[in-house]
Amino acid sequence: MAEAQGAFEKNLAAGEVLFKEGDKGEEMYLIKSGKVEISNNAGGVKKVLAELSEGSFLGEMAIVDDAPRSAAAIALSEVSLLILDRAAFKAQLQENPMVEYLISSLVKRLRETNEQVKILLQKDDVCRVAASLLAMGREKGAPDGSGVFIKGSYTPEGLAKQVGVSIPKAKDILEKMQASSLIAFSPEGIKIPSMPDLEEYWRYATLKEKFKEI
Repeated sequence: MAEAQGAFEKNLAAGEVLFKEGDKGEEMYLIKSGKVEISNNAGGVKKVLAELSEGSFLGEMAIVDDAPRSAAAIALSEVSLLILDRAAFKAQLQENPMVEYLISSLVKRLRETNEQVKILLQKDDVCRVAASLLAMGREKGAPDGSGVFIKGSYTPEGLAKQVGVSIPKAKDILEKMQASSLIAFSPEGIKIPSMPDLEEYWRYATLKEKFKEI
């Protein structure tokens, strides 16, 4: 039953997935009844971020900035939702440009914070450095041939502080990554020749850390 223009209801059974991390977001949700678990994957490990109940809303970040879902949502019980799609949400925001700007800025800051937390939760130094470079490539990288270029004055020392790795260790990791043609430093910035290759390297490092005792 529609309650407002662009809004409609949806029911979920216990255990049903509402959306997955990385999905494209077209809608935001208000929980009318029931409970929903919010989680993400940090270094191959599921991390429960919150359990939301009646009156809570979720999914708003993806419809504000058009970025993929930053977390997954699954029903912990029978759930009734009120859904507002992107068009209706944007129409409301456009009535007040200042509110639209503030919300967009807050969402951008939250995404950056979430990404940094995911990086810092990884115990292995190689994983942290690779994950940080991947995040920079996605957020700041401009297309450059088959890869991306991150413009700016980046140094191993600065990246070490950013991800909580010692400077000598960060230099060693970055030198090995450059030798493997995964990245290339220049005075103008950092070139990532292939984002898929860098992501594969990060996944390899993550699995190596996860199963190192086997």
